[in-house]
Amino acid sequence: MLSHDQAIRLLGKDLQPRINSPWKVVILQCQLTILVTILTSLININFQVNDVVISLLCGSILGVLPNIMFIMRMQFNKSSHKRSAKSFVYTLVFAEFIKITFSLIIIFVVVRYVPQIKWFPFLGMFIITLQAHWLQGLNFKFLR
Repeated sequence: MLSHDQAIRLLGKDLQPRINSPWKVVILQCQLTILVTILTSLININFQVNDVVISLLCGSILGVLPNIMFIMRMQFNKSSHKRSAKSFVYTLVFAEFIKITFSLIIIFVVVRYVPQIKWFPFLGMFIITLQAHWLQGLNFKFLR
């Protein structure tokens, strides 16, 4: 259990959560994708490594689309969450199942149909998009 002082340090003076909407995380993921893709493209001008941008965009898709599916599924039954905890847990587990399944499908499609994939940028961009959850929670001024 948190003390009042710990809660203020964690949530701020107004004791409100820092992430108000899950869509803000998706927007941040898209912003990170654009930023990293532009920076990589500028760096790639000197090094002339082929297919890095395609790998970055595929990694971004792997990070963003399953989150969108998860959020949409959770908001689909939003009214039933208030009625029972059982309904909320069922929706949560099913949304997570959809997210994992969709992630595996994207990985399969990328491996099968994008032969020029570079694994380091692909997985690196996926990890960067996953870290958007942490960055949004840190409440930086430029992320608002």
